[in-house]
Amino acid sequence: MEKKDKPLDKLSFEEAINELEKIAGELEEGSLNLDDSISSFERGTMLKNFCRDKLEEAERKIEILQKAEGSKNEKKVKKKKVKIKEDTGEIDDNEEVQGSLL
Repeated sequence: MEKKDKPLDKLSFEEAINELEKIAGELEEGSLNLDDSISSFERGTMLKNFCRDKLEEAERKIEILQKAEGSKNEKKVKKKKVKIKEDTGEIDDNEEVQGSLL
């Protein structure tokens, strides 16, 4: 494992994922000594948290953008008067609305 790890705040999400995959591979191989394994595990944990935080941040931004876009696209519902047949309670021949009120 490199001893000059790039600081987390200088990493892109993609760089962090790539480094995390490399660390996971090294740990799975079992070729590192104990101290290097522990250091790699610690770095991997930090990278995992960094990636999780980045994904959560992206998710929040997407939700905000979707809500903003949704409010722009919302159409106001026009209320229409519906004529009801008094004797049956059915809607009086309106092409847009069907059914009866019970």
